[in-house]
Amino acid sequence: MLNAVLIAIQLAICVLLVVLVLLHSGKDAGMSSVTGFSFAAQASVMERNLTRYTIIAAVALFVTTFALDWRL
Repeated sequence: MLNAVLIAIQLAICVLLVVLVLLHSGKDAGMSSVTGFSFAAQASVMERNLTRYTIIAAVALFVTTFALDWRL
């Protein structure tokens, strides 16, 4: 039962991580072009927060992967 819960959590984190990575800006465009912000300072804060959320999701994915491997 615990394995099923961990797998469901891991799948949700995987989808979230894919979305977060795709939201990151490329080399030329930033979050300002996506959201319509014209102020670079606000876009910079958004990029920084997006990076934090991506790192948190990646760590959570690692933890759930480790927990699943340990349980099996």
